[in-house]
Amino acid sequence: MRVKLKKTPASETWQAMMTAFTRVNRMLAIEMDDETEISLDWYSILLRLSQAELGVMRLSEVADQVGLSRSATTRLVDRLERDGLVERRACETDRRGTYVGLTPKGEETFRGAGRIHLKGIDEHVGTHLTPAELSQLKALLITLADGVEGEPCR
Repeated sequence: MRVKLKKTPASETWQAMMTAFTRVNRMLAIEMDDETEISLDWYSILLRLSQAELGVMRLSEVADQVGLSRSATTRLVDRLERDGLVERRACETDRRGTYVGLTPKGEETFRGAGRIHLKGIDEHVGTHLTPAELSQLKALLITLADGVEGEPCR
């Protein structure tokens, strides 16, 4: 017996958004694997570190931003560090805190993977929506993100 829940406009919108995200993300992950030496998860961490104001982030902040558990993020950062893409730095004000930053090799890898990633986004998102639709979707998603939690999404 199938269990049916009452659909709402919000739940139907959420389902459509998650379906679109999952499909696009799968294509981006395949392209990243095929055309670079890093995974999409690795790229996500390198992206966040490239955007860090001070060039470094606390490991816990990285985990929060990429949506992974702290232990999963630690394992990914361990592998990135082993490959020379990131380095850990001690926090001078908190001995328990660890900062993570890109190495020069990490910056170079990020730039190369970024070109592949942006090309994929343009292909899998930009070709299906008009510039006006993209602008509207961006505004709506920023409104949603800002309304849910965290710092303003810009």
